[in-house]
Amino acid sequence: MTTPALVKSADLKRMAAIAKRDGVRVEIEVDGKIIRVAPDIPTIHSQRPVEKEVDFDF
Repeated sequence: MTTPALVKSADLKRMAAIAKRDGVRVEIEVDGKIIRVAPDIPTIHSQRPVEKEVDFDF
């Protein structure tokens, strides 16, 4: 007989939906083990060069 899963698939899907909807990390602790679900971080957080202003009057 197999060991039952710590967290059911339906619970993980609910956690993922909350994480995606609210943009937060969701954690659940079961038997001293922490399971975390986090949303994707969009590419807007990546570094990109700052555009220089061209039409300055000196």
